[in-house]
Amino acid sequence: MYMEKIDNIFDNAVKGLRIPFWAFKPDHWSLAFLRGLEKVSQNWEEKRVWEIGVGTGINLLVLRQITSKVEWYFSDYDERAVPLAIHNLGADRRGFNPLRGSWDLVSAPKDTSVPKVNAIFACIPQVPSKIDLSLEDRLAHYYDPTHYPEADLNTIGLGLCQTLLVKAKDALMPGGQVTLNLGGRPGLPRLKSLFKDAGYWPNIVWSETIPQHSETSLATLAALEDSGHDAFEFFTDRKGEMRINASEAEKLRLQKKEVYHNIYVIEGMMM
Repeated sequence: MYMEKIDNIFDNAVKGLRIPFWAFKPDHWSLAFLRGLEKVSQNWEEKRVWEIGVGTGINLLVLRQITSKVEWYFSDYDERAVPLAIHNLGADRRGFNPLRGSWDLVSAPKDTSVPKVNAIFACIPQVPSKIDLSLEDRLAHYYDPTHYPEADLNTIGLGLCQTLLVKAKDALMPGGQVTLNLGGRPGLPRLKSLFKDAGYWPNIVWSETIPQHSETSLATLAALEDSGHDAFEFFTDRKGEMRINASEAEKLRLQKKEVYHNIYVIEGMMM
């Protein structure tokens, strides 16, 4: 019943949203994330919470309707996003603290201080390091693996998330948490290890199977499999029962057939 309420709030919020061409348009990922955040946010009352990668502000628009007494902070790598989110939040912005400028995860622009918060949440790109960034892919423009040389998961698209988990500790108060919206293509064991290796206990708060974006090539993941990497996880059915690897998924995608993958909302509590 409550999930239905979240879905309705999301649908109504999207209707009035200003979405420029450069901004991410809310989709399956956005709704799945909010279904998980609804569960996590029950522990956020009277706490300071920071969204990294605020985009249009859709998450804040929905969350403020189901939470109270939360002090919100929000930032983005694209310096146009925070003003956009402020616009979409409307006239009542009590409890909101915009962090303007271009933020690289929790790294602040010049002459800006980093807030100390109880929780961080984010849905940020999971982009393999060999993707061709010259294509101006709006979903990947944030990610340049050469900027995150310390991340050993760049190759499979988890380098940015890995870097955030490590660096988030500089902004988190004791007992802090980080909640990420993650595609399940690398497999759940790999995602759990992502959190554990960075010093967090992972808790799966939400999961569902969603369609793979039909315009997103899986050739890079297929090439990794061909070079000996563990198989990635895709499905031919909406229930997530008929598993296939990235090579098989790419063949189906090119044939205009539907392919699916899991999505997980994972809350990591600092060890």
